[in-house]
Amino acid sequence: MYLFFACYAVNMIKSNVREMAERRGVANANQLKDALGVSPTLAARLWRGDFDKLGMNTLDKLCRVLRTTPGKLLTYEEAE
Repeated sequence: MYLFFACYAVNMIKSNVREMAERRGVANANQLKDALGVSPTLAARLWRGDFDKLGMNTLDKLCRVLRTTPGKLLTYEEAE
């Protein structure tokens, strides 16, 4: 149980949503909200990279709006 928790606490998948959005001219979470048509709470969490799950519909919207792929929005980093 403790081993699982320790592994779960390490974020090995990194969100690049904010970086990709800024490259596409989206300056803040409010603009992201408007572009995606999502709630302010979800937009803020996406902007901060503070989410544990990402629905396929949201991922699809992100990819279409930011003209990118899931592999560029989410990257895997080895734990040190």
